[in-house]
Amino acid sequence: MTDTTTRAAPSRRVFVCSAFSTVAALALGATAALAPLSPAAAQDYPTGPITLIVPFPPGGPTDVSARLVGKSLGTLLGKPVIVENRPGAGGTVGSAFVARAPADGYTLLWGSTSSLGVAPSLYPNPGYAPMTSFAPIGMVGRTPILLVTRSALPPKTLQEFVAYAKTHKSSYGSAGNGSINHLTGEWLKEAAKFDMLHVPYKGGAPAFADMVSGQVDMSLETITLAQPYLANGRIKVLATTSAKRSPAMPDVPTVQEIYGNDFEVYSWLALVAPAKTPPAVLQKLNAALRDAQNDPELRKQMETGGLDVIQTTPDEFRTFLAGESKKWTALVAKTKPVVD
Repeated sequence: MTDTTTRAAPSRRVFVCSAFSTVAALALGATAALAPLSPAAAQDYPTGPITLIVPFPPGGPTDVSARLVGKSLGTLLGKPVIVENRPGAGGTVGSAFVARAPADGYTLLWGSTSSLGVAPSLYPNPGYAPMTSFAPIGMVGRTPILLVTRSALPPKTLQEFVAYAKTHKSSYGSAGNGSINHLTGEWLKEAAKFDMLHVPYKGGAPAFADMVSGQVDMSLETITLAQPYLANGRIKVLATTSAKRSPAMPDVPTVQEIYGNDFEVYSWLALVAPAKTPPAVLQKLNAALRDAQNDPELRKQMETGGLDVIQTTPDEFRTFLAGESKKWTALVAKTKPVVD
């Protein structure tokens, strides 16, 4: 994050399109690029419902946060914000859909580390380029990844888990190929010099559920999914991917303090629009997002779910995204993850 970034106040399955649909989508994108909103229309925005695309299945932390913020944005903008899930291929299916949408502010993307940082570096042709296919609106927040196992598994620390995995066939679940969970797992394997099988799911929620039931040994997820299971003692946290230990979990070490290598990963969320969306629309959306983030009740809900609320301007988020793209491109080249 740049120095100008400010925190808010405390408190796979790819959809197969027919040739006709593909041509129609391309034509639609071309029309949008040639005929953006007029200045007057941009000032009147919005005049109708806004669709917020979540490129992951319902029920996961990305979807939950989108619905919370989307509801608040709808109230502030005076028009409903309708959340639509378009999952698949590490978030690339839904992201590519938004990249092709008209640049009028009525189709937005709930972007994330997975869809805007990791997946474009992993898939050879995701259908969009994070820095050129979208117009940034602003960052929403971030949270570190927790490395968790079920309580019945013998290892009590990350070092013990690594030793265990070296003598047992071990596995970890992720929200899918190209997701942040996937790449974090591959980076962990490289940093700790061990191996475990990657098992991709269609979202973080089913991956986490299978870890709890014993189908996989480790899950790398946000605190949103982990909280209920931590409360009833069904899981244990081995480490966190934050730069420093969390005040909420002071006894949980970071991966960085154990294995070094500048190991730091955050699952972040952001709001973006198709490229060439009028600046007046972007500014209105950024202002509404900031107002939503400053709402005490919404902020409390997000922070309770483990999300550290962060506010940025569109330009600040663009700078941040450039750094993330560079980081994950280098990690993909280093870890060489397998994508089916």
